[in-house]
Order: sequence, then structure tokens, then C-alpha cells
Amino acid sequence: MRITDHIPQERMSGLQKRAVVIAITLVVLDGYDVSLTSFAAPYIESGFGVSKAQLGLVMSGALIGMLVGSIIVAPLADRIGRRKMGVIATTTIAVGMFIGPFATPETGTWPLVLSRIVTGVGVGCLVAVVGVILAEYTGKRAYALVMAVYAAAINIGGLLGSMIVGPMLDERGWQFGWWIGFVLSAIAAVATYALLPESLAWLSEGRRPDSLARLNALLAKMHRPALSVLPEPESTGTKPKGSLRTVFTGRTGLYTLLMIVGYIAYMLSFYFMTNWAPSSVASANDNPALAPQLVTAFSIGGILGNVLFGYLGGRINIRVLAPVFLLLATFTLSLFGIVGSQMPTAWWTLFAASFFVCSGTAAFYAIVPTLYPTLARSTGFGVVIGVGRFGGIAAPVIGGAAFDAGWGMGAAFTVFSLPMLIAGVSIIALHLAQRRPDEGEPKRPEPALTGTSA
Repeated sequence: MRITDHIPQERMSGLQKRAVVIAITLVVLDGYDVSLTSFAAPYIESGFGVSKAQLGLVMSGALIGMLVGSIIVAPLADRIGRRKMGVIATTTIAVGMFIGPFATPETGTWPLVLSRIVTGVGVGCLVAVVGVILAEYTGKRAYALVMAVYAAAINIGGLLGSMIVGPMLDERGWQFGWWIGFVLSAIAAVATYALLPESLAWLSEGRRPDSLARLNALLAKMHRPALSVLPEPESTGTKPKGSLRTVFTGRTGLYTLLMIVGYIAYMLSFYFMTNWAPSSVASANDNPALAPQLVTAFSIGGILGNVLFGYLGGRINIRVLAPVFLLLATFTLSLFGIVGSQMPTAWWTLFAASFFVCSGTAAFYAIVPTLYPTLARSTGFGVVIGVGRFGGIAAPVIGGAAFDAGWGMGAAFTVFSLPMLIAGVSIIALHLAQRRPDEGEPKRPEPALTGTSA
């Protein structure tokens, strides 16, 4: 029996609610961190007098850090535990935010690039923590609601940042956004240390000397019976130190390759939109204050789109639903560029594009963890999401170069919408491949945004 079978159908305990609240809050913080350069970009561009290609490098910094965090650092969560990794991740984000405000026209944008890289490392590490904690501590009756909020939390963070902090940048300067991020991240680090419980599955399968005692202490707080011995490992044949080998061998290796290709393509479109859509409209209208308004449109569209995707995901196979949303995302993102920068048309078309585009994140986050056994899950998830960041890293820089070369909004957003078609095809290919599993391959749970814990 899996340790997560101890999660009851009844009302969630105080410990479970606390774990879910802390985990969702960390995702909201991620949303603020990721969206910060989107609404601060026009102020940075005018303050430093840089080209769009140079500004794109600042935008890419967080993605470079996420790549390092997801691939190199996040797998440590399978060894040291999710809670400890959460503390390390939030502390790293705080350090990155602290560096940023020291950039000046004299130093150039390099302190900002460093700031975004360090912050990105922390954000990438949190990927290995939040999804696992939510899946293990959410009661089955509340799972649908919690997963819908989880899917929308990134956009909620961007929405709060653009609506509350964004309008203040005109008077207080772009540095104010970084100081807010530093304070929030420092508070999150303390809260994670004090309040976030350890992963149940990690304690069950990590085989630390005190694993049984710690596991029973958590089960007692959840009002569940104590265990006399640790459960049989779910991940037979998988050792923590061999998790990377598991991710890249056999049929699982094919799944990993398909998801890496799809996620790289999706990130190319997603981060081009998130970074350049607000800045393009603001620059075209010569009004930096429009950037936070466009981030608001992007965030609200993403929240509502994820809610609908989560609702439908409980009734339609996600591997079938996601390609449909990605096809509509391709069309609406291209439409945003074609209709141009005039407000309020730009606001509404970006809202429509975000409604469909952001569902891709929920789809990959739901599908990828189900492809791997428990002791390789953080590693597999981190590798796919981390390598996918190459698309996100390239998008702002290539996009900036395209605009510097004279591309208009219509051409740029149409071209950068097309990779989402590749992402949809990769998910369809995975679906077809998993319908013919190997004889000896253990059955993996179906990806779901609702219903049962992953």
C-alpha cells in the first residue's frame, strides 16, 4: 500500500491545510518573481538605455537560473528531503532579489542579470517541492479545488504584482519591485522552515534512521493510525542515487524525451509572450505604465483558463484536452500580434491568448510526475522542466533581436506562437506511446487535475 493511501476522504486535518496553504503561497511567490521583469522592463529599458536584445538577456536570467535549479540542485530533494529543499530554495530567491537593486547605469545590467539567475535557481528548486507536497497532503475530497488553485497560483502572483506593485514603479523606480520580492522571499523562507511538513512518500521510502518516527508523528497530526514498520517501497528497483538513470532508460526514457521536446517548444512561446507582450504594447504607445496593465490581462486570462482546464481535466483525458487548448493558444497568440498595440484591443486579445496558453503549464505539471516512480519523481520532473527552460531562456533574447531587426508585432507573435503546435504533438505522441506499455513496466497513475492524488 502506498503511504498516500493514508490520505482520508474526510475533512482535511490542520496539518494538511497548513501544508497546502504554504505550498500554494510559494507558487504565488514564484508567480511574482517570474512576472516582475515583464512589468518592470519598460522602466529598466529607459533607465539603462539598453537595446531590446540586452533587455532580453535580463529577462532570460531567471530562466537560466531555473535551468540550473531544476536540473542540478532540485534532484537533491530526493536525498535531503522536500522540506529542507524548500528552505534552501526560498532563501536563494531572497538572496537573488537582494542583489538586483544595486544595478546602476554605471554598472550596467549585469547585476540585474545575476540577480535574476540566482532568483531563478531558487524558483527552479521549488518545482521539486510544491507539487509533491500538494499531491501528498491534499485530501481526496478537496483535491479538485486545490489543484485548480495550484494551476492558477503562478498567474495570481503575477496579477497581485502587476496590480499592487506595478503602478508604484513609476514613482518609486524599478528597484522597488526587487525590494518587495526580497522581503516576501525572506518571510517565505522562515515560514517554510517553521510550518512546511516533510514529504510522506520521502519519509516512507528514504530509509533514514528516524523515518518511521517522523512519519508516525505526521500521521498522528493527520489523525491517522501509526505504522509499526515502514511500508514496502513503491519504487522497487529505484535508488535515490540511480534516479537519473531511471529517468533516461527504457520506455521511461522515451517519455522523458517527448516531454523535453514538448516543454522546450511550449516554453519558447510562453516566455516570449510573458516577457514581450507587455513591453511591446508599452513601447508602441510610449507609455511604460501600460506594461502592468498588460500583465494584469495576462494574469487574469491565465487564472480563468486554468480553472476551466482544471474543470475539464477531471472529465476529459488531459493528454487529449491539452493539445486542443494548445491549438487555440497558437491562434489567439498570433491574433494578439496581428491586431496590434492599440488599447483596449491589445488588453482583450492578450487576455484571450493567456486563457489558452497558460493551460500548457498545468498540463505538463500534471502529466510529467506520473511518468516516474517515487524515488525518481523529483529528478524526472526537475529534468523535464529544467531542460525545457532552454526554450524560455532563448525566447526573450531571440525575441529582442527580432524586434531590433525591425520585426513587427504581427510577424513576431505569429512566428513565436507556432512552437505550441509542437508541444501539442508531443503530448499526443506520449498518449499513443503509453497506450502500448511494456509487459514488465509498472502501471503509472493517470495524470489528473481532479479526482485522486497523483
